[in-house]
Amino acid sequence: MKISIVVGGRFHAFDLAKRLHQEGILHRLITNYPKFKTRQWDIPDNRVVSLPLPLLLERSLYRIGKESLVRRAQAMIHQMFAQAAACHLEGSTLIHGWSSVSEPSLHWAKKNRVPFILERSSAHMTVQYQLLTDEYKKLGLQWAATHPEVVAQELREYTMVDRVAVPSLFVKQSFLSQGFPEAKLIHNPFGTDLTNFSPGLKTDDIFRVVYAGSLSVRKGIGYLVQAFMQANIPESELLLIGGKTEETSALLTGAGQRVNCIGHMPQSKLVHYYRNSSVFVMPSIEEGLAMVQAQALACGLPLICTTNTGGEDLLRLSEKLPLKCHGKIKEYPAGYLVPIRDSHAIADCLIELSQNKDLLKAKQNAALALRTSKLSWEDYAKRAIDLYTTLLS
Repeated sequence: MKISIVVGGRFHAFDLAKRLHQEGILHRLITNYPKFKTRQWDIPDNRVVSLPLPLLLERSLYRIGKESLVRRAQAMIHQMFAQAAACHLEGSTLIHGWSSVSEPSLHWAKKNRVPFILERSSAHMTVQYQLLTDEYKKLGLQWAATHPEVVAQELREYTMVDRVAVPSLFVKQSFLSQGFPEAKLIHNPFGTDLTNFSPGLKTDDIFRVVYAGSLSVRKGIGYLVQAFMQANIPESELLLIGGKTEETSALLTGAGQRVNCIGHMPQSKLVHYYRNSSVFVMPSIEEGLAMVQAQALACGLPLICTTNTGGEDLLRLSEKLPLKCHGKIKEYPAGYLVPIRDSHAIADCLIELSQNKDLLKAKQNAALALRTSKLSWEDYAKRAIDLYTTLLS
């Protein structure tokens, strides 16, 4: 096998490339990141094609504060990378490409009869677009929507591929809802670094709720803030870890003094906050599978997540069916699954855990037990390699 990866960014492609190289089957990692970044994943330079100009252009536009220009240039920037990437595929026996930058590579694969797997880390583009359009409209906020040509390009990619790899049941269902053939969907959940994320000793008695991710509409943090304030738990604190966006101030409306914005933190420092917290909440409106959820579980934190986060896949690792249902809330051994846009459901879960120490401890133990449930990047890569073998046979 000679596997080439085409990715406009980093995502989890570098984790996959690292393990493909270890197996001796990585042909090329084609990315817009510079090689000094890929070296951090122990991927040798002779296996990397770095095409940084599109990324430099995008970041330059952001740096001068021209987000409107970034949006107008979005399709051009995507195409610039996508066209260049397709020039470096010679010798590949299978291509694993990330959605929205793979159309030219797909044409090359069709011409050369090379199998192609398209990685879609979020919901089907149509479903994602509608969810976010509705959410911004509901909140009365302006959305810098994905460029129409990028949307169109991705939808064309869906029609050309041999398989689409999706990370969660939520993403799979979003494709099925748009009439995509189930036989062409491959469900392969992401992994996490079990070496860096492990349990530790909590040093105080504060009921600490933690979230990690961008402070954005898409991530649903407004509902988490509302839930925390509604729960009104004595001796409690909410930590919001992540970079601010133009929307953040509006989403923090009504937040009290116990809501603390920590700012962006490198992965190496996240574990400190996980170990000193009581529960992790992921309130997203839409995303494929937020990897911070697996990190938190690996540190022994119960998970409260919406149906649209991919967290259901993680909770179902211990029990396929809920232990019980409280109205719209589904309870699992390691946490709770709640509807999107429902701060009351999140608040009810927080109150239940804060008032019942035995229940909290049981869910912490159940979260830790999931460390043995194939959560690692090695497990993710093994499933991907099994897929490659099947397609090539």
